[in-house]
Amino acid sequence: MPIFFYKAQDQAGKILESSTNAENRDAVASDLTKKGLTPISIKEVTSSAANRGSLSAVEKMTLCRYISTMLKSGLSISDSISVLLEESTNALTKKILSDLSYGLDQGQSISTVFARYPNSFNKFFVTIVKSGEISGTLAETFAQLEEEIRAEHSLRQKILGALLYPSVVFIAMLGIGILMFFFILPQIGQVFLNLKLPLHPATKLMFQVTLILGKYKYLILTSMVVSTISVIFFMQTKVGKNLIHSLISPIPVIKNLIRQMDIARFCRTFSTLLSSGVPITGALEISLDSVTYSKHKSLSKSIIDDVTTGKTLAFSFKRTKIFPPLLTQMIASGEKSGTLDSTLKDLGVFYEQEVESAVKKTTEIIEPLLMLVVGIGVGVMVLSVITPIYSVVSNLQATR
Repeated sequence: MPIFFYKAQDQAGKILESSTNAENRDAVASDLTKKGLTPISIKEVTSSAANRGSLSAVEKMTLCRYISTMLKSGLSISDSISVLLEESTNALTKKILSDLSYGLDQGQSISTVFARYPNSFNKFFVTIVKSGEISGTLAETFAQLEEEIRAEHSLRQKILGALLYPSVVFIAMLGIGILMFFFILPQIGQVFLNLKLPLHPATKLMFQVTLILGKYKYLILTSMVVSTISVIFFMQTKVGKNLIHSLISPIPVIKNLIRQMDIARFCRTFSTLLSSGVPITGALEISLDSVTYSKHKSLSKSIIDDVTTGKTLAFSFKRTKIFPPLLTQMIASGEKSGTLDSTLKDLGVFYEQEVESAVKKTTEIIEPLLMLVVGIGVGVMVLSVITPIYSVVSNLQATR
């Protein structure tokens, strides 16, 4: 059914805005009238327009924490949503809460409403909420979701934090290079080339190139800025992300890092789904779908088929020869002891720590390499400038 956004007035004169699914506008108007509301406007939107934008990890954590806290305090889910709706300032959060409020009044499940916003709530999130609705443990479910989103966000922030210093050095190096080649060296080069001194071929070539760069600097710099912005926007698209992933994933260090991140994400997701009562086949499908490494994703069907036919999970993972031995051994231990969910949770924490350690070691190697590259670059430019100056001084002394 199409989605309609409506604005209506209740008997107290309060203006309400929300969305609903219906066959047509007349059905929406009829439903609003039955509820004692006076329709003001009803607009149909496409699914893409309805789902435009997404909530950040921090906004999702806040939403889950508030819902969990209010449910634990004894408020009903409807009252909790109403309180959050009044307090929320984010436009998309307000819209989602408004849809939740209206959906609950119509008898719809919370997971059904969340499923309308795939950009904000993935299959894992929706499945966990649905499981919490069935088991009647929504307060614990939202607390668990907050913990999972926080763990993922924390790992991402630690990785970005570790890469901050190398990024700053690289940007500074790039800025100095642009300043030298577009503004400083063209002026120096013009002086030495006009003197018609005997210059080293490499120095002469560098000066000639910088003269061309200096002549068309504004056109070249504008093109560079436009190209950079275009690349950044392209990298935000699904095609761009897949392209970047395919380009960097074969690099040994990056490949190992991606695999460890995938295993950490898989263990944490699988553990949460199992502890929430989701069937093992469904939990496997969602968990393996959440990873980015293509070989891990491609094994989803075969592993699920093995488990369905009665084989152990440890056997299925070991047979693939892709997952690390520690993972298969711990899964086997968890299956035997009946503590697979807690075992996977511990494994998730372990592999997150491994990722943090790998990123730290990588940046410790990159930092001195960057400084070495900067030193070599500065040294080459300094020598290129000093050599002709030394030549001029020598010629002046010779003429005396």
